[in-house]
Amino acid sequence: MASESNEQAELLKIITSFLKKNRIPYMITGAWSAIFYGRPRASHDLDFVVELHQKDIARAIRIFNKLPQTFFVQPDAILEAIGQQSMFNIIHLPTTLKFDFWILSDDQFDKSRFKRRIKVKILNQLMEMASAEDTIIQKLRWYKMGKIEKHLVDAAFVYKVQKDSLDTNYLADWVKKLGLGRYFQRLARINLEEYL
Repeated sequence: MASESNEQAELLKIITSFLKKNRIPYMITGAWSAIFYGRPRASHDLDFVVELHQKDIARAIRIFNKLPQTFFVQPDAILEAIGQQSMFNIIHLPTTLKFDFWILSDDQFDKSRFKRRIKVKILNQLMEMASAEDTIIQKLRWYKMGKIEKHLVDAAFVYKVQKDSLDTNYLADWVKKLGLGRYFQRLARINLEEYL
């Protein structure tokens, strides 16, 4: 798992450098933000939120087509994702690792978490990542939608590890707005030793 995580981190460096060089605003979210703030675990994909609009479609397709041939890019999927504010993915063929690019939506929480993204250092490289608070909230949203346990456990690890530095007012505000209270209350009660 360590070698797999290191390989993913190296690919993370490549993609974030690529996004920065091509001036595509982004943030890392999903499993890797949970790993960064919480606990190491296996992940089969890397999630990003990117800010791309209708006017950016041709430019975005041109940019992603510049990736090395080791990356599988589907231009039609990029066009559709930007048009529908949904998601497209790119696959690193040698490892089959999937990069999911979620288009920044008009959702108020989506806008808030993107605005609050922070710079973190991974393998001596600065990258833009969702904050710890927003990682918890988004993981709770995913859990509410699908009841997949890993999202609740990820949120609980981030909450436990980062508890002393969290903006509790911000957290409480969005938990209330998004109707996540019953799930948030469970975080402190989860026995995390079972998942180490």
